[in-house]
Amino acid sequence: MDIKIISGILAVFVTVGGLFVQVGTVMNRLDVLETKSAPDISPIKTSISDMKSAIAVLETKINKLENPLSN
Repeated sequence: MDIKIISGILAVFVTVGGLFVQVGTVMNRLDVLETKSAPDISPIKTSISDMKSAIAVLETKINKLENPLSN
């Protein structure tokens, strides 16, 4: 066998090995991402709904007031 053929075969093996290593790191990263959980946002949702009701009350109070500058 010629040195070019041997080096070509060796390059193919190194490339395939590198691909396996890269796939392993990607799979590891995916496993880490899958284990993470999203934060609980239910307190924020209740706070927003409370603020919306307070804004509605304030809007009704503002609408009941007379604007002295509108005359």
